Amino acid sequence: MKRFSSTMKGSSRRTFLNKHILALVAFCAAIVVLLFLVPRAVGSVAALAITPVLQIEHWIAESSSVLPSYIRSRNELLAAEQELRRKLADHAAAALSASLLAKENDALRGLLSATTTSRIAAGVIGRPTLLPYDVFVIDRGTVDGVRQHAPVYAGKDQVIGFVAHAYAHTAVVTLVTTPDFKSTVYIYGPNIYTTAVGRGSGSLRVAVPQGITLTEGDLVAIPSLGRGVYGKISVIDSVPSRPEQYGYVSIEEPLAGIQFVSVGAEPLTTITFEEAKEIVEHVRTDVLSVPVPGDVLVDVESGTSTATTTDEL
Repeated sequence: MKRFSSTMKGSSRRTFLNKHILALVAFCAAIVVLLFLVPRAVGSVAALAITPVLQIEHWIAESSSVLPSYIRSRNELLAAEQELRRKLADHAAAALSASLLAKENDALRGLLSATTTSRIAAGVIGRPTLLPYDVFVIDRGTVDGVRQHAPVYAGKDQVIGFVAHAYAHTAVVTLVTTPDFKSTVYIYGPNIYTTAVGRGSGSLRVAVPQGITLTEGDLVAIPSLGRGVYGKISVIDSVPSRPEQYGYVSIEEPLAGIQFVSVGAEPLTTITFEEAKEIVEHVRTDVLSVPVPGDVLVDVESGTSTATTTDEL
């Protein structure tokens, strides 16, 4: 009995669905027949249905009544607002582009006018961490006058490395912060020569014995790379029980933020200690000294016994 009942229910459902499908097919066929046999009647019915819609549209577009005028004014205001927003966005984009170009222009002017010696401005097209170690790739090469072993500067006088390989239109710059890269440095403050070791990520480490005073902010120069300052000591790691202390040297601008550099026209050469002392003194004069008027400067070595006090100023 159960099997007979389920069979009967299934057949009744199929019969119900078949009737609905046949009704839908018959309705569609009737519509097609009407379109072919009485197209004018169908068109008239469609026209009667569409006419009120067209009349309302015409009334809104042409009538001087309050409601249509309000709708038209609102639509016009919305369209005007969208147009103004688009123009503001265009102006903002143009202003941003102009600002970026102005900054790039100022940076390039600063690089090229920083020194009396000729330099070659270049853009950085590859940098850590996209490249291994502390290496830059620049968009100038031998065609532009870039030579192997030429010093590379970020900013006016901040030397950061040298050209390791020069190709026709590009060059690879090795930074002095390359891990385990060693360079002789001079630290202003304690006024000592020591060895700096690259730690990567734009950082150098200097190690000096306990008892030598290191101060955060002490400038560090690398004489072998020319007349420039590399950076300043930013962190000091000193434990009294340890025989040495460490100072970590970094540049003001992170490597990721350097977009332009300048390349010295002449390659680096091996220098003597006397030449290194001359470079150190040059940096001391150009970077650490400020031209103060004689009547304001208090200096025993100047031989003057009178000076202007701060209160008098």
